[in-house]
Amino acid sequence: MTAPQLLTIKASGIVAAIAFLITTAPASGQIKGKLEELGELRDQVEDPAAIAAEVENAMESIQIESQETSFDEAMGIARASGNVQITYKNTIIRAEKAEYHQSTGDVFARENVVIFKDGGMFTAQEAIYNINTNEMTATNLRSSLEPVYYDAGEIEIPTNATDMIEMEKSWFTTHDSKDPNYRIKANRIKIFPGKRVEFHNVKFMVGDTPVLWLPYLSQPLDDELGYYFTPGYNTPWGAFLLNQYGFNIGDHTLAQVHLDIRSERGLAGGINLFSQRHRKNENFGEIQFYYANDSTPEMGYNGLERANPPSGDRYRVNMQHRVYLPGPDESTLYLDIDINKLSDEFFYNDFFPAEYTVDPNPDNILNLVKHDPRGTISLLGRFQLNEFFRSDERLPELAVDFTRQPIFDSGFFYQGNTSIGIVEESLGESERDSFRSQQESLEEIFAALDSGELTLMDGNLVNEFGTVVRTDFDPEGARSILDDLINQLDEPGFTRFHTYHEVLYPTTLGNVVSVVPRLGGGFTSYSDVEGPGETDSFDRGIFHLGLDTSIKFSKTLDGFNNPKIGLDGLRHIFQPYVNYSFLATDSDENFPKIDRLTPSTRLRPIDVPLYTAVDSLQDWNIVRTGMFNRFQTRRNGGTHNWLDMNTYFDTYIEDPEFDRNFSNLFQEVLWNPLPWLAGRVTAQLPVFGGEYDFTEVTTGLTFMPVRNFEFSIGNYYLQDHPFFIDSNLITLSTYTRLSDNWGFSTVHRFEADDSTLELQQYQIHRDLSSWTASIGGIVRDNRNGTDEYGIVMSLTLKAFPKLSVPIDLQPGGAIQ
Repeated sequence: MTAPQLLTIKASGIVAAIAFLITTAPASGQIKGKLEELGELRDQVEDPAAIAAEVENAMESIQIESQETSFDEAMGIARASGNVQITYKNTIIRAEKAEYHQSTGDVFARENVVIFKDGGMFTAQEAIYNINTNEMTATNLRSSLEPVYYDAGEIEIPTNATDMIEMEKSWFTTHDSKDPNYRIKANRIKIFPGKRVEFHNVKFMVGDTPVLWLPYLSQPLDDELGYYFTPGYNTPWGAFLLNQYGFNIGDHTLAQVHLDIRSERGLAGGINLFSQRHRKNENFGEIQFYYANDSTPEMGYNGLERANPPSGDRYRVNMQHRVYLPGPDESTLYLDIDINKLSDEFFYNDFFPAEYTVDPNPDNILNLVKHDPRGTISLLGRFQLNEFFRSDERLPELAVDFTRQPIFDSGFFYQGNTSIGIVEESLGESERDSFRSQQESLEEIFAALDSGELTLMDGNLVNEFGTVVRTDFDPEGARSILDDLINQLDEPGFTRFHTYHEVLYPTTLGNVVSVVPRLGGGFTSYSDVEGPGETDSFDRGIFHLGLDTSIKFSKTLDGFNNPKIGLDGLRHIFQPYVNYSFLATDSDENFPKIDRLTPSTRLRPIDVPLYTAVDSLQDWNIVRTGMFNRFQTRRNGGTHNWLDMNTYFDTYIEDPEFDRNFSNLFQEVLWNPLPWLAGRVTAQLPVFGGEYDFTEVTTGLTFMPVRNFEFSIGNYYLQDHPFFIDSNLITLSTYTRLSDNWGFSTVHRFEADDSTLELQQYQIHRDLSSWTASIGGIVRDNRNGTDEYGIVMSLTLKAFPKLSVPIDLQPGGAIQ
C-alpha cells in the first residue's frame, strides 16, 4: 500500500515549489528536517532558512494529501489522486482526484467530492473551488443551510456566505432524510442565506408525485414572511379561509397582508406593519389596518340577532409605538402611542374573538415619558376615541413617580408620587341610551302613579281598566334604581392634585427578625367637580403607618430520598410574617369617584403606593398574617423548588369596604415534583364566618401516567360571592399517542353549576416527518339555544411554525 503523500505549497507564490515530502504525519519540525536533507533544492536558493520559515507558516499554505501527489513547477499545477484531502485555512476538500492551479487559485475536484466550509458540508460529483475568492461551482451537489436541504445539478456559490447561491436543475426540502417525503423541484433555485429562496419553473412533489406547478415562487426563510393560510369552519363565520402574506419593506419594516373570506360574513382584509427595530417587544412597533364588508352585521358571534346592529362597513385601526426623542437612538425620553380605533363595539368579538377575551375595551393613550434611575416623569393623555365604550379620560395628567431609593447613608429609604390632571369619565353610547330608556320608563311609571292612571295592588301595577301591566313592582327599589340611573347619567369629572410620600427603614432585629417600618403622608385636592352630588371641591389628608415583619427558618431533613416522587434530599424553609397597615384619611360617600374599586375575589393591597384606586381611599386598620413554606430538593446539579405553600388572612380592626372582622383564609400551593407531574391550588375558604364570606377554589393537575398518554384537569369553584355568579367549572384536556405517527387530543369544559357542557374539542394528529397535520371538530354551547360548531384543520411544517407556500407570479415581485 502506498503511503499517503503531502504537498505543501505557499499560496502567495513566493516559492514555486517548497517541498515534496513523503511522510505520514507532517509536523512543522519534520518539514524543516526534510528541507535540510533536500540539498539539491537548498543549493538553488540563497537562504534555506527563509524557505523553512515559509513552511512553518503552513496554516497560510494549501496542503494536499493523497495516495499519489505531483507538482508541475513550470505550469504551477499540483495533481493528486486517491483519497485526496486539500486543506486551506478553514476549508477542507475531499475527493478521489483533484488539481490545484497556483496561478488562479482554483481547485478542480472530481468523484465523490465533499467540501467542508464555514460549518457547512457540500457533496458533489464535480466541483471547482477558488481559494482566493471562496467561490464554488459544482454539479450534482447536495448540501444544507439549516433548516434547508437541497440537491443541485449545477451550483455556483459566491465569495461570501451571505451572498446568493444559484443552482440549476435542483430540489429543495426541509425534511432531513436521504429520501425526503416532500420536495420542491425547480429548473433554477437562488438561495439568499438568511433571507429567502427563489424558484423558477417549480414543481411540488409528494414522494415522486407532482401535486402543483408554478412558474415562479419565493420562499422567505423568516417564519413571519411568506404565505400562510388557515382554513376551517365554525357557526359564526361559516366556512372560512384566512390568508396572510408577509414581506419586508427595506430592512426596517415587516408587512403582513391579510385577505380573509368568511361565508357568513363576507370578504375582509388589511395589512399589519411591524418595526424591525422593536420586533422583540410586543408592546410597541406595530400598526394594523383591517376592513370587513360584513354581510350580516346584525348577527352576533353568539348567534343572537342584535337589536341595534352596526353598519356593514366595519374596521379597526391600531397603532402601538414608541418614539424616542430626539431619536433615532434609544433614549430616556420617549413618547408611547397606543391608539385603537374601532368601527363599533362588536368588532373584536365578531372578527378577533381571541383579542376580545383579553381586552374587549382597548385604551387610547399618548404618554410622554422621561425615565431616570431615581424615578419617572410622565405626561399622560387618555381619551375616548371609541364613543361606544365607557372610558375614563386624562386631559391630560402629569405624574412624577420616585422609585425606592436610599436617603444618603442613613439606612432610611424614600418612595413617593405626585400627579395633577383633569380626569373625566364618559359612558358608552349604547350604555347611555339604555340608562336613559330605563330612566324614562321609571319616570313615566311614577308620573302615572302620581296622576292615578296606575295604581299599586298587591305588588302589581294596574291601569284604570283593572288590567295588570306590571307584576312584582317594588316602589322603594324602583326609586333607588331611578336615583342610581340619574347619577350614572350625570358623568363625573374633576381636576385632581394627588401626592403621597413614604419613608422606610429596613432592619434586622438580632440577625433573625426582618422588620420594615414605614411612615407615609399625602394630600389630595379635587376642584371643578362635576357629576352627582353637591360637592364642588374636596380636600383630604392622608396618613399611613405600616410595619412588615418576617422571620425565616430552614432545616435539612434526613432520609427523604425517593426518585419516584422526585426527591433527592429535602430542605424545609419556613417563613412566618405579619404585615400591619393603618390609614387615616377624609372621605365623602357622595363624592363622585373615577379611580375607584371594582369587585374582586382577591384581597386589596394594604401598601398605599400599590393602591391605584386613589379616589376610593378610606380609613382602614388591617393586620395581614401568614406563613410561607418551601420544600427544596436537589435536581440536575442545582436546587429545585419541590413544593411551595403560602397561607394568609386579614384581620380587620377597621374594614374599609364591608363590616368584616376577618377575611377568608387563603391557601396557595404549587407542587412540581417531576417533569411529568405538576399541581397547583389557589383557595380561599370562609373559616372565620361572616356575612360577606364566600368560597373560591382553583385547582389544576397535569400528569403523564404512561409514556403515550397525558392529561390536564382543572376546576374553578365559586360560591356565595356578593357580586359574581356561582360557578363550578371543570376543564379536562388529554393527548394520546396512538403510534409513532398518530395522536388524538380532546378538550372539554363543563359548568357543573347549571350542568352545561360548554366546550367539546376533538382532534386527530398525524406526524408526516417534516409536517404535522391535524383535523378535528369543536362544539360550543353558548347558552342561548344556538350551539356553535366548528372544524379545526392545521398543517404545520416542522421547520417553520406554519405551512408556508409564498406565491408571486412575477419575478419582479420577489421580496428584496
